[in-house]
Amino acid sequence: MNLVTIFGGSGFLGRYLVRQLASKGYFIRVITRHPNEALFLRVYGKVGQIQLFRGDIKEEQKLGDYIRESDCVINCVATFFETRSQSFNNLHVNAARNLAREAKKQGVNQFIHISSLGASSKSSSLLLKSKGAGEEAVLDCFTDANIIRPSLIFGNEDTFFNRFAKLSSISPFIPVIGSSTKFQPVYVDDVAKAVTLLVESDQRKRYIELGGDEIYTFKELIDMLLSEIKRKRIILKIPFLPARIIAATNDFFRLVLGDIVPAFLTLAQVKSLENDNVVELKTEKFSDLGIVPKKLKIILPNIVNRFKRG
Repeated sequence: MNLVTIFGGSGFLGRYLVRQLASKGYFIRVITRHPNEALFLRVYGKVGQIQLFRGDIKEEQKLGDYIRESDCVINCVATFFETRSQSFNNLHVNAARNLAREAKKQGVNQFIHISSLGASSKSSSLLLKSKGAGEEAVLDCFTDANIIRPSLIFGNEDTFFNRFAKLSSISPFIPVIGSSTKFQPVYVDDVAKAVTLLVESDQRKRYIELGGDEIYTFKELIDMLLSEIKRKRIILKIPFLPARIIAATNDFFRLVLGDIVPAFLTLAQVKSLENDNVVELKTEKFSDLGIVPKKLKIILPNIVNRFKRG
């Protein structure tokens, strides 16, 4: 296997995946809407090893050109909130289906789809519902595709610890919705390592849930963060009902006024927090790949060091 095409290769997980695959000698084609903002990826490989192409996974008629001659196609594209021009269904379901169908048509050997832990077409969260429907759509078109479902991913560029650390630097309060909801945080480089291993061994039809070896509640994660950056803040535990009302209000104004209103909290996000985000015992996991995930306590200091008081 020589050429790997990655959609979303300049994103949080994608950049780690590009680096690991490049270190293994693969030629990599990254499809991104903003190639000029992804030039940093080229330093991960040798001259000519990593190519950047301007493109969008939603451009159904151009998918064939994007993946032509690819041995493996990896879909890392996802969003946590909807906009007027981009819905969960269009991105997570329709675009994923079109890409898997085109990959099968082009004779691509391996297809890897990055989903999310908790994804289910029966979920009450539109986010997780679309992710679950996207998995089904991919498997309908590419029956031996690999489905990867990571838990909360942490790393230097994550939007979880960095977001709350930044908030703690300007606010005496930290709002927490679903304080007892459980997570199994996983290091971004470990997720990339798992995907790279699948590519190296040309694995097919694997359904793998990736979580770290420790489980924390939402509040425990915030407590750990505050302890690391040496800040004392009041944690506001917000019950789900008022959280839904706040989120629904935010969703309404975003629908009316557009993207000028920030998606600080959406109803889909709130409903996603109503269920634990941990790996099921019956599914494949890191241990089935021979990978020992790194502990959050070891990586967290590097992530939030710049927010540390003093």
